[in-house]
Amino acid sequence: MKVAGINSSVSYIAPVKKPVFNGIFGAPNLSERFRYGIEALDNNSLLVVTSNPERADMTLEQYSNKIVTPILKKYTLKVEESDLKNKEEIDSDFAIFKQDKKYFALVLGSGIFSSLMIKRPKDELKSKEHLFKTGAIVELHDGVELGTGEMLWREEPKLLFKPPYKFNTSNAEKYLQVRTINNIADFNRRSIASLSAKNLSKADKKGFTFADVGGLDDVIEQLRKYVVRPVNYPQVFENIRLNKGIMLYGPPRCGKTLLGKALANEVGAKYNEYNANEFKSSHVGASESAIRDMFKKAAANAPSITFIDEFDSIGKTRDGSSNARFDDPMVNQFLGCMSDLEKSKVPAFIIAATNMIKLIDPALLASGRFGLHLEVPMPNLEGLKQIFSIHSKNQPIQSDVSVENLIQKMFAGKFNGSDVAEMISDAYFNALERLGMFAKMDAKKFSYDDLKSISISFADFEKAIGRILKQKL
Repeated sequence: MKVAGINSSVSYIAPVKKPVFNGIFGAPNLSERFRYGIEALDNNSLLVVTSNPERADMTLEQYSNKIVTPILKKYTLKVEESDLKNKEEIDSDFAIFKQDKKYFALVLGSGIFSSLMIKRPKDELKSKEHLFKTGAIVELHDGVELGTGEMLWREEPKLLFKPPYKFNTSNAEKYLQVRTINNIADFNRRSIASLSAKNLSKADKKGFTFADVGGLDDVIEQLRKYVVRPVNYPQVFENIRLNKGIMLYGPPRCGKTLLGKALANEVGAKYNEYNANEFKSSHVGASESAIRDMFKKAAANAPSITFIDEFDSIGKTRDGSSNARFDDPMVNQFLGCMSDLEKSKVPAFIIAATNMIKLIDPALLASGRFGLHLEVPMPNLEGLKQIFSIHSKNQPIQSDVSVENLIQKMFAGKFNGSDVAEMISDAYFNALERLGMFAKMDAKKFSYDDLKSISISFADFEKAIGRILKQKL
């Protein structure tokens, strides 16, 4: 036979398929090994069916957050070329897991064909009903075939799903690969997080908004008035000079940074965050150049929110003497840039935060610069209650825990918002310790049922409050 473009002649010989002896002499065939894997599944294990385990693991890690039960063991059924007819590998990798009493397939795709066929053998193939793309989760029903991509021609399907009549791990341990997933600790952590968050609404899953900020209703209303509404309805404020510079001041760890992030999400603005010390440089003119670049970036990304923390480190009052301080040129640069920004129509807002507003140069606090001053105070009783409600959402708190008593203890201890979040986290750790969960984790005996049994008691909260109060001394 002549081959175009090749000088020599080549004889074409059809490849001879290797004879298959699966099921002979006690060696289980692909169908049997598949059944062994299904029998071994509990709520904390996973069966991966693939012709390329490394490829399947990479894809599994990408979509592991769709599996909402902690995976402690993984069985891998590797489909060899000798298991198939007219194929070198299955068309699509997939994983099967059990949740409660139901079985599901997670489509992992492959490098060649990403769709997995799932249908009853006698059904007419319909792409919209029977072909599933990578990342899809499909509930498996009795008698469905998970396709290998072969032309079967009257053969029984090799991968036919039937709910097992018994639970048995011995055959899977003998004939399948049993190993951990790459970064299995991260995989399980993401799974547990997904399980905890499965009942959250869409609003809960997006970035910080004003709903995530407790005890600062007055500040939030001012931000709505001077930023949110002008950005959302620019035509109403077309002839009004807006406060492009906002100074947030008050004690540390009371929510100033959180307000900046929430504001950006409320208006759908680009958010950039700086620590004021980032602008300091020993090179002449470099600090002023960095400040100008920040303002250019804010204008180019408008609508934008630029947050500068610890502003007092570069915005201190100038003394007016001939011995100018190192940071005086930076104050002058901010004055010039803020004046230019105020005159423009660009919806770019600069928010500066400080714990010591009395140190800020008066010229920076004047109208047309950082002309809007908003105090972010320590939370009062009602504020602490709001903050606790936000941070304790979806936490397994025992029903007999007195929130009012907790609020009183926090108020007496002068807790800020960060302290409240820390207390709730610490109380959760105290609950794990009290219930013996750490010992189970260390012994690798932690299970899904253990996760469901975790609950935080009043004593767990009291212990957390005590630790935080000691740190405040």
